[in-house]
Amino acid sequence: MNVVLALLITQAVLNVPAYSPPGALPPAADAARLSLVVATTVSETDPHPLCEQANCTSLFLGQYRDARTLAGPAVDPEFSARVEMGSPWNMPYTLALIVEDRPGQERLVRAMTGFNGRTGQACFDRRETAALNWTPEGPGLSHANGTLCVTE
Repeated sequence: MNVVLALLITQAVLNVPAYSPPGALPPAADAARLSLVVATTVSETDPHPLCEQANCTSLFLGQYRDARTLAGPAVDPEFSARVEMGSPWNMPYTLALIVEDRPGQERLVRAMTGFNGRTGQACFDRRETAALNWTPEGPGLSHANGTLCVTE
């Protein structure tokens, strides 16, 4: 019985969700600086914690490859941008990203989402995109009930 209790406690400790402090990121700039990109993750390094809590998210320096710009200003096929995460990815993933170009500063990923293996779609969380006040249009992009989706 003590082994089961120890396992449950260990699982509870390991499953602490990452905390994203409200207002930690500056508001998005002009929508003309936003790009919708599909890219593959390479690495996430140089974390800058966004608060003092042990489970607080950080702004990592993300490296991306094979980037294709679907809307907004073109992004190079290999680029870097700060991205809010709890910890780095454990393997490469192909993601849909909304990236803000910030002159004089590093780019910033404003929203990201993965592709559903069954549907081939990547749909952004409305809570992440609503404040951007941006409705990109183009092939493979759709909008349903305020949700922006990318179809591969």
